[in-house]
Amino acid sequence: MRLIRSLLSLLALVALLITLPACDLSALLGDPSTSDTDFTPTVFTEVVKDHFEDSYADQLSPNERHIYDKVVALAPGALTVTLSLPEVPTICKGREPTEAEMNALGEHISTWAANALYAVWLDHPEIFWIDHGKYSYKYEVKGDETGLVSLSALTLEFSLPEGITDPVTDAARLAAATADLTVTGDTVAQKVLCINDYLCRKITYDLDASNRGNVIGALVNKKCVCEGYAQAFAYLCKQAGIHAVSIPGYGTTEDGTEGHMWSAVEIDGVFYAVDVTWNDTVTVPIDEAEAY
Repeated sequence: MRLIRSLLSLLALVALLITLPACDLSALLGDPSTSDTDFTPTVFTEVVKDHFEDSYADQLSPNERHIYDKVVALAPGALTVTLSLPEVPTICKGREPTEAEMNALGEHISTWAANALYAVWLDHPEIFWIDHGKYSYKYEVKGDETGLVSLSALTLEFSLPEGITDPVTDAARLAAATADLTVTGDTVAQKVLCINDYLCRKITYDLDASNRGNVIGALVNKKCVCEGYAQAFAYLCKQAGIHAVSIPGYGTTEDGTEGHMWSAVEIDGVFYAVDVTWNDTVTVPIDEAEAY
């Protein structure tokens, strides 16, 4: 259940908008002949933990976690965050940054944003109005009195997923859609079974449905695919105070292997795999190869 950073870049449609300060940067930075003296630029590292602890957010770097927290705090329909990163990247000293240095900074921002949005998508199914694979950003760099050039401002702008046009109304519809659910059971396992059965009764698997991969499709429109089932399961478990997460991976049946999403739910300190999609079928799958 690791965030695989090398794959995340494939999910992001990034429009890079670089904004330099309006002032004369070279004048701010001083004599270029002394450029980069005693200067070490920020070392960018990508740290991924080897195990799942509590959430996908646990696997994020400080800058990624900061973006994550800002997105999680957004009100329904809000699509822009402006932030200052906790680990401010430095670029150069005593001169203007080169195009290659600016491009490298942009690539790191893209990685931070992609990882943060990917974790939000998996940890927070209730944030259905942000497309985790489409965003744009703009940033500024500034030189200080010593000539050190660093990232000074960053703005991220997100997109609505296909099928979502009015997030505020959809959020209200989502709250109303599950008013008929009373999670019963004396144990966590019994409550999980109650949620599973509720979703199996409520949802029809539909490859062509609008919002088929989110909680609106699953719980409001009652038509979705595996992503919708898993997101709805995690959403209802969270509502019931049960710790559950969605797992993207691959499922294998007698017909072959393809992309799939299922769930893991914590019961008495142990995570158990739950696949509501396949629980809502009459055919028993052969294998779910990456469930653990």
